Amino acid sequence: MVLNVVSEVDEVLNIFQVKEKKHESFITRAVASLYYQLRILFEYRMAIAIDIIDITISVLIYYFVSFLISKQALSSLGYSPDYLAFAVLGISLSRYLWSSISRLAHKLSHEISEGTLESLVVADVDNLKSWLVGQIMYGFSWSSFWFVGAIIIGMILGAGISTNLLAWFQAIFVLLLTIVVHSGIGVIAAGMYIKHKELETMLFFLSVAMEFLGGVLYPISLLYNIAPLYYISLSLPFTHGLELFRRTLMDELPLLHPKMIFHMVFLIAFLPLVYLGFKVFNKYLEIAKKEGILAAY
Repeated sequence: MVLNVVSEVDEVLNIFQVKEKKHESFITRAVASLYYQLRILFEYRMAIAIDIIDITISVLIYYFVSFLISKQALSSLGYSPDYLAFAVLGISLSRYLWSSISRLAHKLSHEISEGTLESLVVADVDNLKSWLVGQIMYGFSWSSFWFVGAIIIGMILGAGISTNLLAWFQAIFVLLLTIVVHSGIGVIAAGMYIKHKELETMLFFLSVAMEFLGGVLYPISLLYNIAPLYYISLSLPFTHGLELFRRTLMDELPLLHPKMIFHMVFLIAFLPLVYLGFKVFNKYLEIAKKEGILAAY
């Protein structure tokens, strides 16, 4: 009798016992964040079609502009005389600039205004680090769609972009390094957005200024005669990432070439921004939790 009672009690305890749930790995959570964003993206087929049209028109514009650019003038500035390749590589890489710097704050504005950020924080186990990495991966995926489309259309139109496999491996390395550095800036901006809100306009102008001063559509050597702008341009990591990227796919220069080393060292010097970015984000997230403003817009 006693044994039966003990057995029944154990059975009841087993039913109501709260077992500690094992958290999924960091990578699994980051990939899950990426996956749900991609699912949403592919539900909007019209948006994808519009992006394809946008890519095509953008490349065509610079294809026709290239007829107006003097090849001798471009060569005299130290570049390949192919302006179409110059412009296509510039606008392709610049797409990553927006997704790295502005997109996280833009995404947070949606989460806050829709009241879902609090839910994310409650279910979170790592101060949203995996969520942030997933969003960065999504921004990379979306920008890569634009990047690949622009490169393919540019090459179809005759852009002199290298097809050397080793050059492309180097270009992808430079691309990833540039994205990582600018993602650090984006994480800092996202952290500040949680507390201060309404930073999107400032981030938009920051991205535009980086594109303009980074030489997306013109060689930065044109700024020699305007010293302040030239030195501001050299202080931006995007300028160096773009220069490395262009020199790799237009001139096939190795990273140890004298023209590349300066830009490589300068770009690597910005890597601590990634660590700083997560520190700043954690600080602002903790402030927002204490002040109870996670859902305030």
